[in-house]
Amino acid sequence: MTDAYPKRNDDKTQAFLFEEFKKKSSRPGVLMGVDYGSVRIGIALSDDHRETAKPFKIIARMKELDDIIPAKNVVGVVMGLPLQPDGTEGKTAEQARLFAARLTEKYGLPILWIDERYSSVQTEAYLKNACFMRSQTRQKVLDAHVAARLLQQVLNQLR
Repeated sequence: MTDAYPKRNDDKTQAFLFEEFKKKSSRPGVLMGVDYGSVRIGIALSDDHRETAKPFKIIARMKELDDIIPAKNVVGVVMGLPLQPDGTEGKTAEQARLFAARLTEKYGLPILWIDERYSSVQTEAYLKNACFMRSQTRQKVLDAHVAARLLQQVLNQLR
């Protein structure tokens, strides 16, 4: 899949990218959600039927995916794109794109980018208020929960 992501809110472009991703990841297997961060990378996985996303793990290096991707039969990746509040790409988005390029090169998986602005804030509020998680616990699991939230958005669209 192309690494392109619309620079402005262009529903036609995003719909095309979604349809392309849907075709390329149509073989049996699970989808993986990724919340990229410079320190931690949150990983979420769908179930085999692609109905639900669950937080899976937080990793520190791409090498850790060497065991996860084949063992879990990952066939596509939903990757959060950390845009600035005004919709532009900053340094973290650039790093996420480099990570995704290495991911595509190494594993050959299609990637669907999804805008992740405010996803960490929303997910942290949910974990605090609905799950009554303490601050230290939230910080240990937040990135994987953000990845699950992003992946679930795409799973809902796939149905």
